Amino acid sequence: MATTEIDEVELLRLRKQDQTVHALMGNPKAKKKIFEAYKEANPNARIPELEMEEAAREPVMKLEQTVADLQKQIADDKAEREKQAKLSAPTGNIDKGKAKLRKDGWTDEGIGAVEKIMEERGILDIEVAAAFYEKQNPPQVPATPRGMGGWNFVEQVNDSEADLKKLLDTRGNNEVLADKMAREALNEFRGATRR
Repeated sequence: MATTEIDEVELLRLRKQDQTVHALMGNPKAKKKIFEAYKEANPNARIPELEMEEAAREPVMKLEQTVADLQKQIADDKAEREKQAKLSAPTGNIDKGKAKLRKDGWTDEGIGAVEKIMEERGILDIEVAAAFYEKQNPPQVPATPRGMGGWNFVEQVNDSEADLKKLLDTRGNNEVLADKMAREALNEFRGATRR
């Protein structure tokens, strides 16, 4: 091996660099950074340590990507379910409201009119639409079946059992009482069918 003469300052500088590089190579994190810096400066250089680490990290990176994709899909599915639940909630409320209206004596024709109001006015609550319909379409004032022949305020009290007893006692010959009972029955019928 050939010998070369160098001055003492150059020797000290080289020894200092050698000690620094040995110290850095002794630390795994620093060693990796030195290899990465060298690879960046010389992209064609082959560094087995980095290549092995990259080969070992590749399956983990694929797995991490798969997990991230699954998390995104789960979040998207959850958001879609919540959206569908919000969209279907009014439909369920409308069905419950229709059942309640039917229970209250509304006919299919009356419910259809309420649904039409809901569409025209953009109302989502069927009970609110039914109240609006009733306000816009109040029941008709019932017409008296026959002339009453004057006012009798004493007999106008609404006591159906007493009225029925009086009607039976008079054997149906009390015209004022018969008119009153007929009017009450007609009002009750019209009140039930107006919906």
